Amino acid sequence: MAIDWRGPIGRGSGLGSASREYARALRRQGFRVEARDGMGVYGGRRKSTGRRMLVYHYPPHTMNPAAARAQYDKVVLNTVWETTRIPVRWRSSINRYDAVVVPSRHNLKAMRDSGVKVPLHLAPHGVDTAAFRPSNPPFPIPGGQGRFVFLSVFGFQHRKNPEALLRAYWEEFTDKDNVLLVIKTSGYGARESGAWIREKIRRYRRSLRIAHRTAPIVLLTRRMSARELRGLYTAASAFVLPTRGEGVGMPFMEALASGIPVIATAWGGQMDFLKPSNSFLVPYSLKSPAASMGKPSAISHTFRSLFAEKGQLWAEADASKLKEQMRKASSNPALCREKGAKGRRDMIGMSWRKAGEALAKALEAVRSGKKGQPAGASSGKRLPVRASGTKSGASRQTPQRASARLAGTGAASSRQAPGRAVPSRREMLAPQGVWRAKKP
Repeated sequence: MAIDWRGPIGRGSGLGSASREYARALRRQGFRVEARDGMGVYGGRRKSTGRRMLVYHYPPHTMNPAAARAQYDKVVLNTVWETTRIPVRWRSSINRYDAVVVPSRHNLKAMRDSGVKVPLHLAPHGVDTAAFRPSNPPFPIPGGQGRFVFLSVFGFQHRKNPEALLRAYWEEFTDKDNVLLVIKTSGYGARESGAWIREKIRRYRRSLRIAHRTAPIVLLTRRMSARELRGLYTAASAFVLPTRGEGVGMPFMEALASGIPVIATAWGGQMDFLKPSNSFLVPYSLKSPAASMGKPSAISHTFRSLFAEKGQLWAEADASKLKEQMRKASSNPALCREKGAKGRRDMIGMSWRKAGEALAKALEAVRSGKKGQPAGASSGKRLPVRASGTKSGASRQTPQRASARLAGTGAASSRQAPGRAVPSRREMLAPQGVWRAKKP
């Protein structure tokens, strides 16, 4: 079967990385794959005879499946989402596809709970354990020598919960503690520069009126090479991100593959692979995203048009438990090494080869007209949760740029995701054979 893959394969975001790896994985499964960048598919005559399938790896509402059916036998959406429900405007678009492929059980449940009726299939993301490995040369972090280094990698947006991370670190640790927090981040659009992010953090620190001298932070906002980014993980002692919601959480996978444990909110797509044996999990409460967006502590990009609809919920990490887990990790380096080693073993079992096998199975099921999977449990084993009310009205919808539209679908930045380098054209075209790759 021939596959036309349409996705952000030229982007340096998490979505772009996943798009490239999925296409390569399908080729290794024997499919003829042609991968192209660019949203939208327009009507036209079929270019060839035989079975052809389109896999669309962009937000669902940016393409009309009916127009694409003039060229394809099946039109499949490969997407991801972060809260308990997808945006209302997505539902009718998604139900026009022949099937939907998602990367986590969290997403299966969110889709079903949102009224998606077409077949749903699960194809988890993978991680490149040859690229992300404990033996990578560590990135030289200023002031990091001999300290316990917390690392956090994220796009500077409200969903990633940077204010909770910063406040927990500032309140829990003083300059007497032998710790360091390294944040690799980037903004959305030209206005959200490194200087803008730094000023936002500085003002937030001042607003908290913390009396003691706080432990140091290193903020990295420049573009980094793939080698430098991989070295960030091996320079760290633990990865921390009290995220409000993830479809998958690729930085968590990259951290574990690099042999360092994760401190994370115990809710979301990451719970398919995070567990007490490889992580320090933080309890949470489910709350309306709109509830925290209007607070003075909302220092990062909110993407209100995506995440503030009535009925949507996401996780707010328990602040005291977050501090407790960060202290526990920094006080137990041997335990961190043990959890990191277990995480490495777990990630070896989550290769892109296995992801390709799952995706191939899903696409064959779509071709043959088989039903999809039931939603099932959303996130595996869970810590205690306190659900709060949802009586928060939907916020006014505001238009977003194309780069912003991707922010709610796994993309961390319109320029470079904080944890990934943009691939060169040579890297994309050569030896993996994604572009016009023929069946061996």
